[in-house]
Amino acid sequence: MATDVMIDIESLDTSPDCVILTIGAVLFDPCGHGIIDKIEIRPTIEDQTEIYNRSINDATMEWWGKQSPEAIEEAMGDRDRVSFEEAMNQLYKFCWNRAKGAWSNGASFDVVAMDHAWRQLGRNTPWNFWDIRDTRTLYDITGVKLKDGGHITSHKAVEDAERQAIVVQQGYLKLIKAGLVAPLR
Repeated sequence: MATDVMIDIESLDTSPDCVILTIGAVLFDPCGHGIIDKIEIRPTIEDQTEIYNRSINDATMEWWGKQSPEAIEEAMGDRDRVSFEEAMNQLYKFCWNRAKGAWSNGASFDVVAMDHAWRQLGRNTPWNFWDIRDTRTLYDITGVKLKDGGHITSHKAVEDAERQAIVVQQGYLKLIKAGLVAPLR
């Protein structure tokens, strides 16, 4: 069984050096069914702005202001916050020697932000750059849609990561049934 990780974050900017509000990660087999393991991490906002000079974008703040009170509390509330460095250490340990591929819903944000954060802390990523995968490409090729996973955007990163992984599995299932991908990697 191959194990990959799906990463989803909520943030205060769309640049790689964004302030990260929450991190959700799930381990899954793209050719399998269901989630193997998951983690939700909530780094402190203050560490990121005061120590690491990570960015906040006015347009993103305005966007957050239009979200539901529940979504805002989920992303910005103080519950279970850990230091930025501890948050990134937890994610690293979750992925290290467990995940081969690293997926995100779009190749240019979530995984890139994690890479930037680890490099800012003097660490490498727990995956190889050639093992980064993009859900949107797979969705386009296979004709699956994020809503096919029962996805209603919750802005709860771990739930979003889980739903994205399930739709990836649906896409792979189509490729397997078409004889384009072997069931075991």
